[in-house]
Amino acid sequence: MNLNKTIILLLSLTLLPSCKHRNIQSNGDKLPAETNTNISGNFTISGAYALYPLVKKWSDDFMKLHPEIKIVVSQGGTGQGLDDLRSKKSQLAMISRPLTDTELGEGIWTVPVAKDGVAPIVNKKNPYLKKILAQGLSPDKFLKVFTSDKPFTYGELLDTTLKEKVPVFVRKDDSGAADVFAAFLNKEASDLKGTGVTGDVEMIKSIQNNPLAIGFCDFSYAFDIATGDQTKDIQIIPVDLDYDKKIDRKEIPFNNLDKAHRGLWLGIYPKSLCRELTIASLGKPYDRAIVEFLKYVLTDGQNDIKTTGLCELNEVYIGYSLDKLK
Repeated sequence: MNLNKTIILLLSLTLLPSCKHRNIQSNGDKLPAETNTNISGNFTISGAYALYPLVKKWSDDFMKLHPEIKIVVSQGGTGQGLDDLRSKKSQLAMISRPLTDTELGEGIWTVPVAKDGVAPIVNKKNPYLKKILAQGLSPDKFLKVFTSDKPFTYGELLDTTLKEKVPVFVRKDDSGAADVFAAFLNKEASDLKGTGVTGDVEMIKSIQNNPLAIGFCDFSYAFDIATGDQTKDIQIIPVDLDYDKKIDRKEIPFNNLDKAHRGLWLGIYPKSLCRELTIASLGKPYDRAIVEFLKYVLTDGQNDIKTTGLCELNEVYIGYSLDKLK
């Protein structure tokens, strides 16, 4: 009898670790996206240039996990993505600005997937760069140069007698970055005046090719993703928030992508120039393939965000976003 009790006790002790391990696994804080290859379906995603490289990577990786799923991703700006949703040309849209009340009233549902900032930029070879970095530009100066009906001079911009005109570049596509930058100036994107370009890549090239030019772009294009430094010949303009014509410690522009991302979360960068990047659908999605893709984006896919220069979500945002899918 004593021998039998001893055997039973030894067997119980042997089984305890494996039971405990299963409990830990089942109570994990973050569950990975489903990897069942039986998931199938086709859907399309269109919209914001800012999100395109990341969403393209997510979709490619997700299709490798689920060969029976086909995802087509195209870029054309936030407005195009919303139009494609309304016309049902796409099932998901990449959005890089807050939705308007009208859009929310249309039943458009969104889930945050990343963060980014919009930065005013000049060419690093600008002959007046030292003065620009020393005193920055106030929101009023940005407003004047980006909404002026007549050519604006560097004398007007920097309070000097300089006569050189400021070549201004704005977005001509329906751009989330333009909406965010215009809102920072208490204007609409349609109020911005200058030479129109399509997408961040064309904006960057336009500024690089003109030492006197001024424009704006996403953080993910203002910095070289490989090095973390600012993109070649691109300089972020410091914002003189307190209008004292000098750049204080909190107003110094970021020269490194990691610091820029920390600034977004810590509130160092102007809040009105920060934005959530979201994926939208017409109503809450219930299609299994779409739901599992979004779960992947919010779990394993978060590891890819830094590779595209965007800012990953924190745990609170991830939890909030996953709850929206339930």
